[in-house]
Amino acid sequence: MDKSGFRYVCLLVFLCLIAAQVSAQQSGNVTWTMALLNARTNESIPFSAPVQSRTGERFRLVIQAEADSFCYIIAESPTGEVVVVYSGPLRGGEMWRSNVLELTAPGGSESLFIIVSRDSQRTLNQRITALQNNNGRSQRRALMNEVFRIRGDVSRFREAPEVPVLMGGAARGAETQGIEFSGLTAYVKTINIVH
Repeated sequence: MDKSGFRYVCLLVFLCLIAAQVSAQQSGNVTWTMALLNARTNESIPFSAPVQSRTGERFRLVIQAEADSFCYIIAESPTGEVVVVYSGPLRGGEMWRSNVLELTAPGGSESLFIIVSRDSQRTLNQRITALQNNNGRSQRRALMNEVFRIRGDVSRFREAPEVPVLMGGAARGAETQGIEFSGLTAYVKTINIVH
């Protein structure tokens, strides 16, 4: 084999390695769609900026992942109370709906942290279990620190932009306006609701 043939083979091997790496990264991508609904009217509520609401307002989250994933939804109240709304698997292609979430007094800023990942988050699971066993200040802080750590790790990677999409079957066969998210192996979305 001459020099040009050898270069051609090396270039071909190099391109195949890059294609395999890109394919592996894409197969690990997590892509999911979410909507925040008014529980009374079932209408989608935009959440790109803080949601302006009032005490007593009721919401529901609707989430659908393209592939089997894990989902964690953590709520933090204006007083610092932390509640695990959901922690568990999402089946690919199936719609998941939360129970009704009601804004209660005192008023302030409520935060919902939605984490969707390809794999189960071991440390986050441990922090959730610790909080469920003892809802003390140190357990709440440890859980929130892990949420912020995951969010910080995810924000280092470049994610695809949020894209508006229609979600089918969210409400008795009707289509709901949702937002699609895509990240590498995990994605964290924070929704702030002021009341």
